[in-house]
Amino acid sequence: MRNLQREPGVLLALLAVIALVLVFIVYPQVRVVVTPGTAYVDFLSAGSWVKPFLNSLQVMALSTTTAVLIGFVFAYAMVYTDMRWKPLFRLIGILPLLSPPFVVAASYILLFGPRGVITYGVFGQTISIFGLGGIWGVQTIAFFPFAYQLIADVLSRSDARMEQAARNLGAGPWSVFRTVTLPLSRPGLGAAILTTAIYVVEDFGNPALVGGQFTVLPTQAYGLISGFGDLPSAAAVSTILLSLALALYLAKIRLDGGQSFVTVSGRASSMPRPPVPAWLSWACFALCAALCGMILLVYGSLVVSAFTLTFPVNTSFTTSHFEYVFSGVNGVALRNTLVYGLSAAAFSSLFALLAAWLVQRGAWSGRRVLDFLLIMPAAVPGLFFGIGYATAFNEAWLDWLNRGVLIIISMIFWNIPVGYQAAVAGLRQIDRTMDEAATSLGASSLRGFRDVLLPMLGGSLRVGFVTTFVRAVTTLSVVIFLFTPGTTVATIRIFQLVNDLDWGGATAFTVIDIGMAIVALSVLAVLARGRIALGAARA
Repeated sequence: MRNLQREPGVLLALLAVIALVLVFIVYPQVRVVVTPGTAYVDFLSAGSWVKPFLNSLQVMALSTTTAVLIGFVFAYAMVYTDMRWKPLFRLIGILPLLSPPFVVAASYILLFGPRGVITYGVFGQTISIFGLGGIWGVQTIAFFPFAYQLIADVLSRSDARMEQAARNLGAGPWSVFRTVTLPLSRPGLGAAILTTAIYVVEDFGNPALVGGQFTVLPTQAYGLISGFGDLPSAAAVSTILLSLALALYLAKIRLDGGQSFVTVSGRASSMPRPPVPAWLSWACFALCAALCGMILLVYGSLVVSAFTLTFPVNTSFTTSHFEYVFSGVNGVALRNTLVYGLSAAAFSSLFALLAAWLVQRGAWSGRRVLDFLLIMPAAVPGLFFGIGYATAFNEAWLDWLNRGVLIIISMIFWNIPVGYQAAVAGLRQIDRTMDEAATSLGASSLRGFRDVLLPMLGGSLRVGFVTTFVRAVTTLSVVIFLFTPGTTVATIRIFQLVNDLDWGGATAFTVIDIGMAIVALSVLAVLARGRIALGAARA
């Protein structure tokens, strides 16, 4: 990229990117942090946050442990064993990524609640599933796919020659696993632990539905605003939550840039992995089948409930729930979800690509600061982000601003890190001489970006678009403080219907919401000839 003073177009683009980042990423977060002011002292000294804080740590430790453990076994089974039904298991395993996380909690109540299909219908027991145990169970199912994806990626890229060498030297399967496979999986394992812990600690929907009296930081912040209108205290709780998530995220960054675990060299290797014992393949198959059976039970009960009159009491077939969902305010919510999701995905993916090009190909001072600001939303809990927008833009002089536009903007900038990191990875794989050749022939830097780099970054663009769309149509925490009756979205209506015990409407909404995510993935997979990937997602 040439000197900025010689290319006013690039300079204007850079200034526009910086201005948007400052207004829509930095300013809302600063407003949340400074809103309590002197109330910080009173709130912290009162100690009402201590119990939710300890509860959050407890949930984080338990859910992260089980989610990562299951994710590791699932990933190992997919990469190392020759068990049957792998494609089916992979497909079922990513279902939780395509739905709002709190959907698992809703299904959990249907299946295992006081009048649940299994607990009461099969065993005749009326038990309480609300509290720590309920949160632990649903978060394990909801978040294990994130751990699975990260660990499977590392395991599949490890060099099989190291394990074959160990086996040739006389090491047994367990010894190879303990001394070679497990150490090589440490980068993926560490990233999976920290990433899952971030998602768990900032999760709002599941604790809100099955937490009962067990309050965690996100539900405390929501309760302070919705129940008491106490914004300063809610902002203080959110700041504590942000500090916790930020500490985990910084640990993840440090881990990513720490020790070297290089296992992929320039030498091509077609050596197969050493075979695992037959009993181990069968054990992995049994675990994967049980896990996928549970996932199918969770999502299958939602589908059955959507097509029955009053599941499980009256299982007569009906489409009335879908007629209800497509009518009135529910139809508006569905339309808003689709419009907001597509708009946010289109703008976010293109903006992330432009920002990545300015940061990676530029030679101006301050690039590292902008780079940090662009990935910062990845560490910001959705609830904190939503409170930030509600605090910063809920001003009288902004009454002209349509709330739907504000929701789209929040979705754009909350999802920027996914598209940005995908674009940075893509740019790092393209030699600078490619675009420098264009500029040396007289083209401007912007034209070189448009004509040379942009066509080569189609994969990064697709990852940013698809992931942003899926996150936008499944997020609850970001939009729960921003919607109005005319700008409500599907996740808000699902949450409201579940709280109203309208299971038919809630499950029909959920089926359509998941369907939209699957259709978006399928269409783009066809356009990309099967080369489609879903980045790390959360809601």
